[in-house]
Amino acid sequence: MKKIILFILLSLFSYFSFSQEHPIRLQACLKPFYHGVASGDPLANNVIIWTRVTPDSTQIGSSLVVSWKMATDTGMTNIVQSGALLTDSTVDFTVKVDVSGLSPNTFYFYEFEAGGDLSPVGRTRTTPVGSSVDSLRFAIVSCANFEAGYFNVYSSLLQREDFDAVISLGDYIYEYNTGGYSPNPLVGRDWSPANEIVSIADYRMRYSSYKLDDDLQRLHQQFPFIIVYDDHEFANDAWMNGAQNHQVTEGLWSSRKAMAQKAFFEWLPIRQTSTTNPYQIYRTIKYGDLLELIMLDTRVEGRDLQAGTTGATITSTSRNLLGTTQYNWLTNKLDASTAKWKVLGQQVMMAPLKVFGIAFNGDQWDGYPAERDRVYNHVLSNSISNMVVITGDIHSSWANDLPTSTYNGATGAGSAGVEFVAPSVTSPGISIPFGASAIQAANSHIKYCDLSSHGYIIMDINKNRTQADWYYVSTIDSPTSAFSYAASFYVNDLQRHLNTGSAAAVPRSSVFYIKAPLCPRILSTTGIYDNVLSLKPVILSAYPNPANDFITIQLHQPLEGDLKFEIYDLTGKLISLELIKSSLSGVAKHVINTHGIASGIYILNINAAGHSQTIKFIKN
Repeated sequence: MKKIILFILLSLFSYFSFSQEHPIRLQACLKPFYHGVASGDPLANNVIIWTRVTPDSTQIGSSLVVSWKMATDTGMTNIVQSGALLTDSTVDFTVKVDVSGLSPNTFYFYEFEAGGDLSPVGRTRTTPVGSSVDSLRFAIVSCANFEAGYFNVYSSLLQREDFDAVISLGDYIYEYNTGGYSPNPLVGRDWSPANEIVSIADYRMRYSSYKLDDDLQRLHQQFPFIIVYDDHEFANDAWMNGAQNHQVTEGLWSSRKAMAQKAFFEWLPIRQTSTTNPYQIYRTIKYGDLLELIMLDTRVEGRDLQAGTTGATITSTSRNLLGTTQYNWLTNKLDASTAKWKVLGQQVMMAPLKVFGIAFNGDQWDGYPAERDRVYNHVLSNSISNMVVITGDIHSSWANDLPTSTYNGATGAGSAGVEFVAPSVTSPGISIPFGASAIQAANSHIKYCDLSSHGYIIMDINKNRTQADWYYVSTIDSPTSAFSYAASFYVNDLQRHLNTGSAAAVPRSSVFYIKAPLCPRILSTTGIYDNVLSLKPVILSAYPNPANDFITIQLHQPLEGDLKFEIYDLTGKLISLELIKSSLSGVAKHVINTHGIASGIYILNINAAGHSQTIKFIKN
């Protein structure tokens, strides 16, 4: 139905435009790397580095050469690795390099170059080997709804900078249409595109919209990310063969799923680890003999359809959340791991949650109890120690024992491990009758619960214990870096249950290092960097090209003023013209109707405040 309505609107008007009330504005000094830089999936000798080049309007149909280098200093003089590669529209002009030949447990700086322009310098760090480190710290985040508020969680993490990497446990983006899920009228942050994202162009543009946020962009610049997707990188309550928020009018689920995964791998610094499935996200990352991160896919790899929390379907022993292949992979990794701590990074809450004696949410492991029992039984029967589960998804904070049928709430005996659940960045909390105190009274294994605060976990790991510290931001309604400490829980080495902490963990001194500068390096010793945008509009993306019934433009308008869109054929004949009234500047999306235009090659000229940019496009 949504596509039918959109088609009708496009047929009524030559051009159809959505504008943001408070649009994001580009940082001039980043040109053409407006989406910044990022790194991820660090290993002892490798790390992924990422950027995206916004092509000049004449380059959209071409391949671009992008060079890169990695150094041990911010001035990029002590180069340790370098190279070059091509990027083009097939990967949305993103660039991802798996840099090898690095030293363990070392800070590095990296940058990209395209067409004579430098990217900002990024900072990253490789992982340690053996027993070379006795302490690790991670910031754990999840569930960032752009329209629900400011990303103050990312801003506060940048301020404190006392962790080794960011673990992002899903819902990095959301798929809904503008205003479709908990918009915050106090902030007026509208994402692009305005429609629910279903096509590859839609997913790419939504990532582009997010990656222009200053706080998110700078957090990526300074720290490596270890990331998995959850459902909203696809559609709400996704499972292997569908989703609650996917309708038959939106095409085949298999196509939408593949497009969402492709955009995720294009736009984020995640390593491809499988030769048979390029979009497999379950993988391991080792930090010496102290920690093995085992990242899982509890969302679309092998999940059966959600079916509530009671009944024969739910209790079936053949019911899957991980799927057979991933379950076998997980148990093999647990069996083979020599790390002291085995941390499972995954999407949905593993510990049971009952309200009035009935499981609350069938999208969690409560909807797949046989799979959960299989994991617990394997851990206990094989004497696998020190399993910690970290979780996102539920927009709230939890510290849980993982109870088996013999669990004793007073002593913690009968627990398979512990679980730390991170609050949301901005997405709204959950409402449960009688609140957190009633939940804990009815669920003895739940040691801490906060249903509404936004924030993050700092997970501190050493040889004796793993501790989670919860921090909350003061507001998401206005920009701020303010945060406050809330609670701590820890599990001791060789125990399987939680203890209450009395204070937040103290970071080791070696976790701090020089930050990378925001803007790119100045190559001239006498020049001053021009941090003023050209008055020309900047075309961030144009999809699809070739076009069918419409072409979507993500455009940065430097100045307030009306927009004029003109389509010419190659003889110079004006095919159509439309004036869009606009009193805003910044990034906005414009959908341009090409339904009535004959097949061929055309020039689209975009004029903003007397300054023009053109692109060539093909009409199928």
